[in-house]
Amino acid sequence: MKLRTVGKLGVILSVILFCIGVGLYSFARLSLAESGKDADLLAVVPSDSIGLLETDNIEFMVNEFPQAAYAGQLDTLQSSGLFSVVGEDMIPYIVENAHDLHNQMNYMMVSFHAPISSRNLVMYFRTNESGRNFIREMITRKGLSFSAKKETYRGKTIEIYPVSNNDFISCYNGKGFLAVSYQKNLIEKVIDAEKDEKSLRQDVGFTSIAHTKTANFLTLYGHTASIPLLAEENTDCWSEFDIHLNSEVFYLSGSMYASDSCLYRVEERLKSIQPLREDSVLILSGQEKVDSCISQVLSIPQHTLFDECVSNLSRDASFIMVADVDKLAQNLGAYKNYLPAFIYDHVELFRSFILSVQITNVNNKLSHIFVFTYKE
Repeated sequence: MKLRTVGKLGVILSVILFCIGVGLYSFARLSLAESGKDADLLAVVPSDSIGLLETDNIEFMVNEFPQAAYAGQLDTLQSSGLFSVVGEDMIPYIVENAHDLHNQMNYMMVSFHAPISSRNLVMYFRTNESGRNFIREMITRKGLSFSAKKETYRGKTIEIYPVSNNDFISCYNGKGFLAVSYQKNLIEKVIDAEKDEKSLRQDVGFTSIAHTKTANFLTLYGHTASIPLLAEENTDCWSEFDIHLNSEVFYLSGSMYASDSCLYRVEERLKSIQPLREDSVLILSGQEKVDSCISQVLSIPQHTLFDECVSNLSRDASFIMVADVDKLAQNLGAYKNYLPAFIYDHVELFRSFILSVQITNVNNKLSHIFVFTYKE
């Protein structure tokens, strides 16, 4: 599969931002009772997934994100796909029943599948038995009458429910979890992963970067390199992005996996990046060059916001890039190899930010941080 296909993190992050914006809080009422809290959802995520979103606290995202200074800039995404079905018209109900969510851990995963589309995804929730009735309750509250259609696949029952616009969603109630998708074939893949034990749990690349999280986390995993320049199209890479939301800044941190056979080529590509210094754009490779540049910026008496972004990076970084995204957008093609697809494909959403990137080689593992600083 081509890296361009598996690496469209733009669509994936857009779905995430939309998820935050419209409030998938509607699913937070699913209980993490004893019957569901220990369910291993990775064991049912199809191994051909090209991305995965994981979070344990939807309530946190919905409450915090709208208060961020940059929230309005990222609220231009159109409501579409499964998120519209499960989120639309549900916010008033959630507000009225907020007390039911007190101190509840709202664990959710979303797997993304080729070709990239808002419809080619599966949402997973740990549930107890009450989760079996949630979809029916949700759809009933939207004023739709129906009788569910049931189909059997490999001895498991898939429930198909009609929703608005003459569409349908498919649901599978497994042991301790609920999987929901527009695509019945994706639910069938979930069942295959569970039965055949061929899931992301068995993917060496994915498990090498996935790790236990602390509370209130939001993490994206992409089957791609951290920046396009680092990998060839057939390189098997996974990248992790822990997403952190602050009032003026949001950033993504994590690491990148590359197999031993291609790690050397990835490192050589990193070293070969040519320096670039121009108005509002800085690209440097090599720890000594990075250290020297940051030292020079720190010696300047008066700092611009751009200078502050440079000075906040690590002197130990192997690669840094600081750029006003508005400047990048004026000649976007020239920077394509340096930009993750979630910026390149949706650059208009990020023109109000300065992007700072650092990649550091730590014990033959490439760690990265992408910082988006809002220009007030």
